[in-house]
Amino acid sequence: MRVLIIGAGGVGGYLAGNLAKDGIDVTLFATPKTNEFIQKKGLKIKDVDKEYSVCVKTKLNGIYDVIILALKAYNLDDVLEIIKTYSNKNTTVLPLLNGVGHFEKLKKFNLKKGCIYILSHKVDINAIEKKSKLFYLCYEKDKKLDKLFNKTTLKVKSSENIDIDVWKKYLFIATFATLTSYYKKSIGWVIENKEDEVIEFVRRMISLAKNSRIELDETKEIEKIIKQAKNIPYDSKTSMQLDFEKNHKTELENLVGFLKNDEFIANFYKKLLSY
Repeated sequence: MRVLIIGAGGVGGYLAGNLAKDGIDVTLFATPKTNEFIQKKGLKIKDVDKEYSVCVKTKLNGIYDVIILALKAYNLDDVLEIIKTYSNKNTTVLPLLNGVGHFEKLKKFNLKKGCIYILSHKVDINAIEKKSKLFYLCYEKDKKLDKLFNKTTLKVKSSENIDIDVWKKYLFIATFATLTSYYKKSIGWVIENKEDEVIEFVRRMISLAKNSRIELDETKEIEKIIKQAKNIPYDSKTSMQLDFEKNHKTELENLVGFLKNDEFIANFYKKLLSY
């Protein structure tokens, strides 16, 4: 099975490193400079309890069985032609982007929805660091994806109701990406000092989810999200927060713009637009 991963950041790089380590034929699509470093020095993965370096292909060639999208939502339009070129009707396309608004752009492909829980960042041009033990990948049930992930050591779940699972992830990432960016503080600080706002943010999102016919248990989801946040290292930052700090383009529109009709959430959105 041939796998193409588009996006060489914290998510894509970590997945590529693990798939290559597990003997999967994986190609990583990155910038020419990143490709050069990976070819010369390998892809370096620093996990919580181990470090390793692997060789990963970077030259695109032919049709792939699975294409995994692990990039920022604002870059999706730039890679649609690449997906088209290196796929056919049998290629499974698995997007692991934050949010829920990107699926519409991928409907013309053999789309299988997915989401991932991971706290990892690119710390050098060819190096990825995973900050905590948190890892959980969830994908829409698919025989080809089952075959792929059964060959790996990654913690994964084949979902019978992927829309619910995607929204559960969206609750967490939108809430903490927004509040960590707004207060310019870590996840630990936010849950310690602004737990009431975390709860209200999640509650508002669950209400909005009903517009998409997504029914979620408010009490259960709030308890789960608070527990997840408290289990993450105190000083952890979200990807959007790091982008704001570096004055990079952010996923604000994809993560929060989708929710801006809610007055409570819109206040954070408008403030972040001015940053």
